[in-house]
Amino acid sequence: MGTKKTIIGLKDLDKRAYNIVCNWYKSIDFNPVYKGIDYSLIIRFYLWDKVGRALRIQNGIGNNEVDAYKEEYKNFPQYYTTLLPRGSYKRNLFSRKKIIFIPYQSSLTQGIVSKLHESKSAKVISKISGDILPQKRIIKLSPVKQDKEWSEVLYSNLIKALNVSNINLIPEDVWLLKEQIYGAVRLTNLAVAELKTNKPDAVYVHSDNHPPYINYVLAAKMLNIPTFTYQHGLDCEHYYYNDCFADYVAVWSAHRKNRYILNSLTQPISYKIVGNVFLNNLAIDKNKVSNTILYITRPHKPLKCYAPSRSHKEGLEILKVILKFLLKNKSIELIIKPHPMDIISFYTNAISECKLQNRARIKNTSINELLSKSAIVITEDSTAGVEVMRFGIPLIHANFSTVEPVLPLVKEKAALKGFNEDELLHSIELAFNLDEYERATLIEQQKQLSEKLIPKGNVKSVISYILENI
Repeated sequence: MGTKKTIIGLKDLDKRAYNIVCNWYKSIDFNPVYKGIDYSLIIRFYLWDKVGRALRIQNGIGNNEVDAYKEEYKNFPQYYTTLLPRGSYKRNLFSRKKIIFIPYQSSLTQGIVSKLHESKSAKVISKISGDILPQKRIIKLSPVKQDKEWSEVLYSNLIKALNVSNINLIPEDVWLLKEQIYGAVRLTNLAVAELKTNKPDAVYVHSDNHPPYINYVLAAKMLNIPTFTYQHGLDCEHYYYNDCFADYVAVWSAHRKNRYILNSLTQPISYKIVGNVFLNNLAIDKNKVSNTILYITRPHKPLKCYAPSRSHKEGLEILKVILKFLLKNKSIELIIKPHPMDIISFYTNAISECKLQNRARIKNTSINELLSKSAIVITEDSTAGVEVMRFGIPLIHANFSTVEPVLPLVKEKAALKGFNEDELLHSIELAFNLDEYERATLIEQQKQLSEKLIPKGNVKSVISYILENI
């Protein structure tokens, strides 16, 4: 009964945190809209981890998080500093090509940028080349002034509202939040200036729910410029990825579309199901003999621990159980595929303490290469973990939080259950000893769920969706 009360309490705490993140301004009757842009939608991202951290500390479940946070909190300026372009783009008034502005690029936008750049009906401009666009497609620097008065008004009222809600930020977060608020205003002013100067016909962003991307989405919407985005991962958080803000939202599956329809407070002009264009084809030898466990982690840096129920040591606690299995089973080896936003030192230290360096290794090579060597896979809530289901390898879903995971891997019988130490140890043993019928049944459920969550797509469908709507 005590455990049940704790679970219900943490669920309520998670809901309270998200309510504060989204609605802080209502507690002091403050209007966050300035020059046609709702800044509460922009800055909620900066509060995701800070409010959660404050509530964890307040409720005695911080688990020494601040020590880890102090080592990283200045390391991610990309979320609040401006990227100043140095290009030479000048719009051709006589060209009939549609101008698509993609401010930021990443490895996940390269295929889309390349295909649009090759299009005969569109011209891509950006703030960077991305090794794709020539200098003449990079925009020029737009002069912009910092609005210190609004920045201070926004920051001071946010702090006031957090105090009213009994949210006491640690000193590091007080400092960082001010930097982020001032940065958010600079980013937004720059977005408006760049859009007014270059007058694109559409804006495409890698993501539409956090800076620096949402700044461009809201600025474009204010200027009546159509905005587009495309899903780049699975929703592995309760609440925090509920909302979409772009006018046109391309998604992998009906499952994601339906979640947006159900949960997003703002709805786009349209959704388009186009499948997952990032999937690789990989042939796995299903008859291979392997004694290797592949453990795929999720983000655990304090910056990524949004809900109060989350812990930066979740992955470490799971690893300790896996290492316990290795200590009892001398022939088993382990490969850890850490998320880029995980705390790698936790894992290296734990492996060293168990003197298992010869059998437990951390690798950042491609998931394809790692799967070819793996007998079973253990995953937390992660996109990569779901991608594994396409290849017929027994999967274990590990989740040591007292709040249920987001992905329905166990519920859909596509993964064995590892929601505590005993379950995880039992499932690892079971995964290595599945009979032919048990394995076939598990693999079939994986196939069905992967088709539901991440059906394979074609980048041409994304391109068509954009070009048809501008």
